Order: sequence, then C-alpha cells, then structure tokens
Amino acid sequence: MALLLWSSVAAAEAKDREASALGKEAMDTDYLGTQFKEAEQKLQKALKLCGNQGCSNKVRAELHLDLAIVYIAGLKKKDKGAKEMEAAVAADASVQLSDDFATPEVDKAYVAAGGVAQGAGRDEPAKERDEDEDEPKAASSAPSEDETADAGGQTPHNWFSASFQLDLLSYQATTGVCSGAAQYQCFLQGQSYNGPIYEGSGNQLQGGMGFGTKRLLVGYERLLGENLTAGAKLGFAFGGSPKSTKPGASAFLPFHAELRGSYWFGAKPFARDGLRGYAGVAVGLGEINGHVSVEYYEDVNGYNAGAKGKLDAWRQAGKTFVGAHAGLAYAFSKEQQLFLELRLLQLLGPAALGGAVNVGYAFGM
Repeated sequence: MALLLWSSVAAAEAKDREASALGKEAMDTDYLGTQFKEAEQKLQKALKLCGNQGCSNKVRAELHLDLAIVYIAGLKKKDKGAKEMEAAVAADASVQLSDDFATPEVDKAYVAAGGVAQGAGRDEPAKERDEDEDEPKAASSAPSEDETADAGGQTPHNWFSASFQLDLLSYQATTGVCSGAAQYQCFLQGQSYNGPIYEGSGNQLQGGMGFGTKRLLVGYERLLGENLTAGAKLGFAFGGSPKSTKPGASAFLPFHAELRGSYWFGAKPFARDGLRGYAGVAVGLGEINGHVSVEYYEDVNGYNAGAKGKLDAWRQAGKTFVGAHAGLAYAFSKEQQLFLELRLLQLLGPAALGGAVNVGYAFGM
C-alpha cells in the first residue's frame, strides 16, 4: 500500500510539473505574444493531461484561471471565460489573479466567480477598484497597436538578402532554327556557324522548357505596415550566349536590376519565427538566354549519306521583363530567414516566356 501511494504521488507530481510548464509557456510566450489561439490550445492540452485527478487542485485551478484570461482578454469570449473562472475557483478557492494579467473585465469575472483579491495593491475587491473613477484602470495584458512589435523585441523593417537564381526559358516548335529564325544564333565548337545547311530535313526543334542563365542577386526590401514589402534587387548573370560574329548580333547583357513588391500572408508574419508565405510582382532589366542542340545536314548528299551534325542553338530573349513570384520563407529567428521563390517572367523585346527558381538568405534590422 505504501508503494502504491508513493507511486501515485510521484505520478501526480510529474503531471503537475508538465502541466505547469505548458501553462507557463502558453501565458509567458503565446499570450504575451498575442498568439491567443496557440495559448488556448496549450492550456486545453495541459488540462487534458491533468484529467479529473491527475494534477493537484492548485495546478488545475491555475490552468483554468489562465484559460479564463485568454478567453476574456485575448479571444473576447466572455461566456467561456466566465465558465473557466468558475472552474478555477471551484478547484481551489484560494487561487489568485496575478496583476500581470489583470484587466477590468478579468477582475469582474474573477470577483463574480467568487474569487477574493489579496496581497499588496489588491486589498479591495477588484470590482470596487474598477468602479472608482479616481483610480487608474489596469492596463490590458494584450499589447496595444502601438506595441505592434511582439513581446520579445522590435519587428525588423529593413531586410537585406543574397540569393542564387536559376533561369528557365520556354521554346516553341521552330523550323529553320540555324538559318535565320528569330531570336536564335547557332554555334559550332564555340564559333558562329556560317556554313551551309540543308533545308529539306533537320534544323528544327520541338517546344518545351529548358534551363537557362544563372545569376547572383543582392536585395533590399522595406516592410510597410505588417504585410507589405517593397524594394529592389541588383545582380550579375552568367552562362549567357557566346559572342556572335554575325553582323548586327547583340551581345548578352549580364546586368540585372529590378523593382519588386510582395504581400506576406498571415497576421504580423515578421513579428514571429517559423514559416512565412508570400507572393508579389516585379519589373526590371535582365536577359535570359538558353540553348538546345539542333541536328542538321550540310547538303542533300550529306542527308542521303546520313552525315548528320549538331549545332548549339542559343535563344536570346528580351532584355526587360515583368513578372510574378511566390515563395516560402523559414525564419529561424525574427531577424533571419531562408527562402525559396518561384518566378514567372514575361520577357519583352523580343518576347519570350521564362521563369526562375531563386534560393537565398535574408536578415532584418
């Protein structure tokens, strides 16, 4: 019997510690950080852990009291808060309401449930203090709009980034690729090809999407309000078309510059860590090049003999673009995040449809 009694006491103490830890995290982290739903879920989990007799009356009373505060001051559910306050007093009539979480509405619910305020600064019932016009009302435990930064510090508003981007370029089914097709230049062993091409077969490509140029980018974006960012990116592209020796051919433009804006989903996404999703638009200067292999024959004799060769056909798209993007960032702290971004780009003059995959790191100040 002694062994059984000792085991049950030890189990109860363990549940007390675990439930109290959940309650402390719910109030000190989630509630003060205005994450009221998360606080509610953790307190409900703690009460479920306690069950009917798994925890001491004191711990169960404190959990019910904390949940009442979340409902009344956080989620604005007064009826649920009143029931939790009654459950708190029923579990332990001596349970005390902390000044750290007191508000006029919480005080009223506490007194209405039968709670009696004690200690320094709480000698009079909370209801009487609330009705005293000369007595300043207790400040709400939930942060005001002037305290939009979470309890842990200020929300970063200036974001700097560094990223790598792999470009994609679309291809349409095209004939006569290396004999004058728009946007294409053909090379043989790195030199512009000016030799004969048999038009009766070969010298064509199928439609599709392929990898293109690559670029390194640095950026700055400013947080406007809680969900909007606006800024710019500059960078250098590489892996473009070789320089053509044909008259009038344009050289690859390696410079990249863009203006962009993004909307970040969720409530105050930059005031907390974790996943952050976003989408936006951009406009800028930047050229995407890509290349495919094209089979060809020099003449009819070569065709009849099966003497087939291959040329490297480079497509040069326009040097300006408009685009849309969507991404997912993981903030391992409020000030630092890794991001993955997918981009859809419409290149202008000459027109082409492109895309990109962008990965990078950003830090905020």
